Amino acid sequence: MFNQVLERISEEFSGANAKGLISGIAHFHRIQSSPGFRAAAKFCYNKLVDFGIPKVELLTFPAKGKNTYWGVPVPKEWVIKRASLDLIEPKEKAKNLCRFLDDPCSIIQRSKGTPKEGITGEVVILERGLKEEEIEKLDLKGKFILTDDPDLRKLREIAVKKAQAAGIIYDLVSEFKPLRTRANFPTARRYTSFWYDVHDSEGDALGFVLSAELGDELRALIKQQEERRRKDKKDKEECAVKVHAEIDAYFIDGAMEVVEFFIPGTTDEEEVLAVAHLCHPKPGAIDNASGCGTLMEVARTLQTLISTKKLPRPKRGMRFLLMAEFTGTVCYLATHEKIIEKFVAGINADMVGADQSIGGGRTLVMERTHDSCPSFVNDVLSAILHERSKEVKNFTGTGAFATFKYANDQPFSGGSDHFILGFPDIGIGTPMLIQWPDRFYHTGEDTIEKVSEEMLAIVGSLIGTYCYFIANAGYPEVLWLIQEVGSKARERIIQFAREYANSIVKKMTTEEKQEEKEKQAYMLIKNVEKRITFRKEREILTLRSTKKLLSKEQMEKEEIKKLLHNEEKLIIETANKELARLKKELIGLFESLKLTPKEPNGEKESLSKEDRELIPVKQFRGPITGLHRLTIPYEELHNYEKLIEEHKELTNTIDAAIFWINGKRTFSEICALVEAELGKVDEKFLFKILSFYEKHRLIKLKKKEKKGN
Repeated sequence: MFNQVLERISEEFSGANAKGLISGIAHFHRIQSSPGFRAAAKFCYNKLVDFGIPKVELLTFPAKGKNTYWGVPVPKEWVIKRASLDLIEPKEKAKNLCRFLDDPCSIIQRSKGTPKEGITGEVVILERGLKEEEIEKLDLKGKFILTDDPDLRKLREIAVKKAQAAGIIYDLVSEFKPLRTRANFPTARRYTSFWYDVHDSEGDALGFVLSAELGDELRALIKQQEERRRKDKKDKEECAVKVHAEIDAYFIDGAMEVVEFFIPGTTDEEEVLAVAHLCHPKPGAIDNASGCGTLMEVARTLQTLISTKKLPRPKRGMRFLLMAEFTGTVCYLATHEKIIEKFVAGINADMVGADQSIGGGRTLVMERTHDSCPSFVNDVLSAILHERSKEVKNFTGTGAFATFKYANDQPFSGGSDHFILGFPDIGIGTPMLIQWPDRFYHTGEDTIEKVSEEMLAIVGSLIGTYCYFIANAGYPEVLWLIQEVGSKARERIIQFAREYANSIVKKMTTEEKQEEKEKQAYMLIKNVEKRITFRKEREILTLRSTKKLLSKEQMEKEEIKKLLHNEEKLIIETANKELARLKKELIGLFESLKLTPKEPNGEKESLSKEDRELIPVKQFRGPITGLHRLTIPYEELHNYEKLIEEHKELTNTIDAAIFWINGKRTFSEICALVEAELGKVDEKFLFKILSFYEKHRLIKLKKKEKKGN
């Protein structure tokens, strides 16, 4: 159905041109609300104009620190010109530790400036994991703390603001084993930033970033000097390790930009949206100059094919956005609310085109939308990826396979702009393409030579085909799509049932006590129907979403109605069959293990009926994100983070609950959906989270109206 489009886009798309664009973007230091971000946006704007894209605009939004869009604050503009940190004592060890000019990741982003002459101070080691009260007792005034404590906000609020440390020297390595550890990643400097809020805290701290290697060197020197002082009974000042810091940086009421470009369709009623975030420190080649360069080349490719009549102009327009991650997306949507209803589909390009021979896995992952926003878009992109993977035929020509690593049709995880676009009250079905894991992610070593023209060509052809196919989809394409979605839906139900059965076998063969296993067995049988029913309902809604591409007249055609009815019937039959099979399998398993499922006794509901019937109502459009929590004072937010730390295994239930809030569902109904989606829920924990959000005016917990009122 899309093969010819895929072929033509693959022929026209230039991996070399895309890499050239990425290289250009990677020359700019692209911190949100900064001159470097603006320069990168202007670079993209000028290139797009040169490509002859019909409509290109550079949109500007105020960046004053206190202004918000849908509750998201826009940070003040940060201007940095130079920064350096020098080791000056002991004199025989004097050397430069870092310069912004050499590696922009060597400074903690959004640091305040020093006096023109700089500041000098002793360096002391601050061990990770110290409690706030322990830090407050330390003598840190005027000193630089060398630390790898992962809680940077604690360091900023307590060590710097309360204990009056001069600044932070940070050598944290964010590990994801086995690809990245402190031991095997010694030379990279971590992308680190002082996050902003609406409480005038911008410019209250400064800091530098060292590699693990340099950090360990400095730690060893400090310990060596302490030993020397004890051994030789030297004066403390005489043996101090000192640094000199200079930062020329400041904050202003400035602006944040969004690059918008558009290829019109034959009608202006509907559109497809493609996004990539433009922010991150220099070079940030993979994250995410790659996504931006790819979308720019996709737009050039499509415009060329349309203008040369190799592809007809599609029915729907294709709109592209390059913006600051989350913040820029919300700025755009909040000021273009009328256009949101036009979007029938979206796609998010984040970290694409990475050379898979270096940097860890870098598997090309196609991530689906969240279950609360069921959409046909996932199966369109999945089908295109499957077709594109047929690169090399086997010896007899009976099959074909990929030369690149990919993971198709993966569950929603979030963490990028599809998290916002696909939120139910925005409702733009938006899958994501990403390459993960990446060893060089969020470090100064995310450089252009790690970008692959071949991978760019693969990803570009996927995105271009996806955008054009949906933009031009009509009645024949929807007939195919209904059957494709129906087939994939049945496959997903069968796969879910299989994985559920495997997980149960794993649980039931542990060393737990018999009584505990019998309780678990009861709950597993009780929940299996809920979870299969949930999957069935989500897949039916996904199937029905295909009607979004039809006109009202086409929706009423008997052929469409019959096809949808038949596919829906097959989904229901598959779900019922898998449920019956799974129940039978569970009973057989429990019998073989000599387990008699028993209902847990004496367990009461964790919340009152009144609390469970409260209706959470969001106070703005879109999801609640970490950016909203920046508006909460540190002392309050610290309590929230402690609660999260105590319930790490439940962290993913928070976002899940937020996605199910629609202003109509009760708290109890939301919890039931979370449990059906993830297989776990803790009502008491989630109620504490939502109560915290209510306290800080992110949601309201409204009493359910009685019938007849």
